[in-house]
Amino acid sequence: MELQLLNLIHKLSCPFLNHFFVAVTSLGNAGKVWIILGIVLLLQKKYRTIGIGMLLSLLLTSFFGEQIIKPLIARNRPFTYNPEISILIHKPSSFSFPSGHTGSSFACGVFLFLCNKKLGIPALILASFIAFSRMYLYVHFPTDILGGILLGSAVSFVLYFSIFKEKLTEL
Repeated sequence: MELQLLNLIHKLSCPFLNHFFVAVTSLGNAGKVWIILGIVLLLQKKYRTIGIGMLLSLLLTSFFGEQIIKPLIARNRPFTYNPEISILIHKPSSFSFPSGHTGSSFACGVFLFLCNKKLGIPALILASFIAFSRMYLYVHFPTDILGGILLGSAVSFVLYFSIFKEKLTEL
């Protein structure tokens, strides 16, 4: 069923969307857009605590996803089941579940939203585009995306409500 959904999404392919989603997914490579945003927040005294929390959320989500869950589940990527699909990006060599791009994007987007809705809404929109790009590019199943959303969101909620909410209300 998941491959059918990916095939349906793949039918949307056109040169514009191909370039667009390759560019969008590259923002999530190694969490670079979120690391840059976190550093920018760290450099501003008013937002320093938010930057620390966001980067910590990114780090923990990446650790749990890449070091614990992916090797434990060991799910192959969709393109290995459908070799007729041309992959537009470098084929990822790690396992598929959960999506690291999605997990890190939602970890940061949700954390920012909990702290500051004005910053969080655009971050969540970007996170959603990054997540969808992973399916469009045929490198993740929908449940990989869902797993990344749940992991990143859970880490952010735990950090925010156990450590950062009180610190941020003191500001």
